Amino acid sequence: MNGLQTSGDGGAGGLDAAGDVTKADGAYQGSSGVDTGVAPEASSGNDTGTTGDVGVTETAPVDGCVATGPESCTNGIDDDCNGLTDCADPACTTQGYTCVAPIAGQPYNGWDFVALNATAQSTCPASLTQKNVDVDPTNLTAPAACGCSCAPGTPPSCETGNVSWTHGPNNQCNAGGTTNSPANGGACNMTPVAVDSFVLAAQPPPTGGTCTASASVTQPPTGATQGEVCGGEKAFGAGCTGGQVCGLVPPGFTACVHHGGANMGCPAGPYAATNSVGTIDDTRGCGACTCGAPTATCTTGTWSFFGTTGCTGPVGITLQTNDQCNPTGDPSPGPTYASNRFTSNPAGGSIACAAPATPPSTGNVTLTGADTVCCQ
Repeated sequence: MNGLQTSGDGGAGGLDAAGDVTKADGAYQGSSGVDTGVAPEASSGNDTGTTGDVGVTETAPVDGCVATGPESCTNGIDDDCNGLTDCADPACTTQGYTCVAPIAGQPYNGWDFVALNATAQSTCPASLTQKNVDVDPTNLTAPAACGCSCAPGTPPSCETGNVSWTHGPNNQCNAGGTTNSPANGGACNMTPVAVDSFVLAAQPPPTGGTCTASASVTQPPTGATQGEVCGGEKAFGAGCTGGQVCGLVPPGFTACVHHGGANMGCPAGPYAATNSVGTIDDTRGCGACTCGAPTATCTTGTWSFFGTTGCTGPVGITLQTNDQCNPTGDPSPGPTYASNRFTSNPAGGSIACAAPATPPSTGNVTLTGADTVCCQ
């Protein structure tokens, strides 16, 4: 029969004493109207953590809390109603929020909170400003190391200037004064020359040519590392102990305070590790590297004489320009030759460049826009 039950749910389709319409004795009806003993999900569809659903474990919402969205991490409110506020909530710590010492009031007037990565330049979170910096230079006084070397470029000429000669009927070569005949750069000389029985000819010295300068400039290391500052954070959250606050410190970064100007001295407290940050401006260099003219030894020249113009046809005689009185094989006075040509070249391996002076160092290196960053 369908009588009232005073305890339990023994009768099918019967009513509990309290009117078992939705829930009465701590159990819940299934769709058949029979109590199943399993609580359903909350009206939001989120698992409440009771034992009716399989394989899902979630934090139960706080009674009376109305979720307003994801945890904001800096407002001191349990926005997602999971009973955890700001830095106590994994939703914040996985974003890089962590508990840091507060910087409100003295001795932090004029300081602002930043995060510093002293050895890498990664990307700051979108909510913060990013500034790449050079960190803690240790050597801003060493000048550039300068070097200069010279190597043969264009070779000097052994055929520029004059062939100087004297002559005579014997091996004294002193019958007349000295005559200068153009070396003419090795080209044919169309000036007729009368040759005696003996001729002493001296060739011109090497002239011209270039040495190629090669400069080296070495800038000694400044000792600075390349880092990054993430700044602009003004709001801090809760969820910490010991008077700390919840601040954003991305992975790889350190919580710090920042003040404009170098070597400010850190305020008393946990932010005590001093760093100087700014931008290295390195103008160190060297003065000009210059080279003189090369030196060379010329081969003993040959001075050939032709009976025809244009240095064509058979050679009448050939003299060596070795500064000695040499027989020509011609009578004295000898014949006049219509043209002649002098040739000589630098001896192999004889071209050399003098060691140049070391150029002076120039410029300097400074840390511009230097600020002080003190870290935990």
